[in-house]
Amino acid sequence: MEKKQDTQIVVQSLIGRKQLSFYLRCLKSLIEFSHDQFNLHLHTDGSLSQKDEDFIYTELNGIVVTISNSSLNSDHVLDCLSGRPNCQRFRQESIWGIEFFEPLFLNPEDPISFYLDADILFLQPFENLFNSSQTEKGAIFLKDIQWDAYCLRPSHLIGNNRKPEVVEGINTGLVFWDKRAIDWDYLEWFLGADHLHHIPEWIMPTAQAGLANRCNAKTVCARQITNLYPNAKISDQTFGAHLYGSYRKKWLEKFKENENRNINKTKKITPHFNECRTQNMIGYSIKQIKRWKNTRLNLW
Repeated sequence: MEKKQDTQIVVQSLIGRKQLSFYLRCLKSLIEFSHDQFNLHLHTDGSLSQKDEDFIYTELNGIVVTISNSSLNSDHVLDCLSGRPNCQRFRQESIWGIEFFEPLFLNPEDPISFYLDADILFLQPFENLFNSSQTEKGAIFLKDIQWDAYCLRPSHLIGNNRKPEVVEGINTGLVFWDKRAIDWDYLEWFLGADHLHHIPEWIMPTAQAGLANRCNAKTVCARQITNLYPNAKISDQTFGAHLYGSYRKKWLEKFKENENRNINKTKKITPHFNECRTQNMIGYSIKQIKRWKNTRLNLW
């Protein structure tokens, strides 16, 4: 598939040396099936050697690739977060801070940031995913129809004190932000509200669910880019599969069984975007019970 090299769209992702071959498989599927023209900016966790970087350039030949070491970018990002100590602390202490802040600040001329996790495997051709007009004045995420994977307890959503207000069911494997729509004061408050951080690895998704509630946020149709829980279903409209680490091996085995399937490369799927809705305490409690049944009792 021919792609121009001077496109203004920059798609960003975060990778590391661990499972690098798998990440490259996913990134090559993005390049193969996307009819949107883009350049690729890869942020690293500091674990890549020069040999690894050379290997990436070789494997992703045919598209403009930039590789940035998060350790070397730290001072620049922290300067951009000047006056926001909670944001600075989160960027310094968490890989999820790198994942969120780097795409916002390392391409400052772009009003829209397009970020994808490197564990999304694309399955068939698509177009108009990286659509700036859909992202204007807001953000776009994956839709999580299974859980609200947030760090809050249900009780955090009620009461008279300042509390978070979040949208229901987003997943941050795909995050497109109109940088002008981010409520930085809210983000600084939430990242400093340690009493709300019940599950540390879900702090940033929860922060973004709160930011999403303060702007024109949307999700990609869950049938089109699917989060692969054990009970997920792939349809003829699924052009992307988000391969969670916990369930990845099982799903990769399934894909291997079907790797010789015929793909109609002339048909291009156009994503549908749906507006996010505010979650309430009852709805959130139901999702937490569902998550408990899934993870503790293995009932899907």
